[in-house]
Amino acid sequence: MTISQIKYFVTVAKCLSFTKAAEQLFISQPALSRHIKNMEEELNIQLFVRTSNGIRLTPAGSSLYIRMSDLYRNYSEMITEAEKVQRGMAGSLKIGILDQTNVADFMPQIYQYFMNKYPNVDLWFQAGSFDFLVSELYAGRLDIVFTLQFEIENKESIIYQYVEHSKDYICMSKYHPLAKKEFVTLDDVKNETFVMISPEDNPESSQLIFGICKEHGFVPPVRFAKTLAEQILWVEVGIGVSILDSRTRLRQNPNVKFYEMEKSNWDPGLVAAWNQNNYNPLIEVFLRKMNEILDLNNEDIHGTNIDKK
Repeated sequence: MTISQIKYFVTVAKCLSFTKAAEQLFISQPALSRHIKNMEEELNIQLFVRTSNGIRLTPAGSSLYIRMSDLYRNYSEMITEAEKVQRGMAGSLKIGILDQTNVADFMPQIYQYFMNKYPNVDLWFQAGSFDFLVSELYAGRLDIVFTLQFEIENKESIIYQYVEHSKDYICMSKYHPLAKKEFVTLDDVKNETFVMISPEDNPESSQLIFGICKEHGFVPPVRFAKTLAEQILWVEVGIGVSILDSRTRLRQNPNVKFYEMEKSNWDPGLVAAWNQNNYNPLIEVFLRKMNEILDLNNEDIHGTNIDKK
């Protein structure tokens, strides 16, 4: 028995007229009669009693009609819901944001857009570390993440678009002796303790910083923080200096000084990244609105599998 047969049966049972049902179904009356006859033969159940005054449901047909009405209604609702999801009108979008990253200049506008335009869409946000965000992308537990370009540029199957071409800064407590200077360079901090994120969370970050320090002729003493929140805390309390991008929330702290770095050997740009094997249609809807808000409509999509084509 097919969904079409169920639809035909429910419509005839509701109309109690093959003529009226055929009109609603946009098929001929003889064709509809054949479908019902085939259904009765397949089920070995008489569904209708045909009289000179029309048709009526048999007791078995009435019982089946009650259940099949619910079945067909649920089926129709499921198809409608699936179509909405396909068009980006319903469903959920799980968004990960790198710990301590400021997205307050554009994310609330995207959120309000979805609440107004797509009230049946659930936007779900979670902060996480470098490693956590990438792992969750691969596992499919996050649909799109906001992280730094150098962290994901060579990740297999991960594609991304720039949100902002961010800059790197040397940062320190305003009570640090060097914070009295108008300009601070890497050469000025060569004897300072560097606060870095643990290699267990992001091996690229520390290696890149060690590399640029080596180019300037020194190897800094280091204290590794387990999380970005801990790294920022250590800078705030004056444990050491750090190199952080312009999107870090720490820039909003008036008690921390930021000095723009000379050109670095890595790209600290903030990017939106997703797994190219994730076919959630809401990703496209989200990115389209983000690009509109940030005027990024000419940004390219990057990734290992795209850039090589």
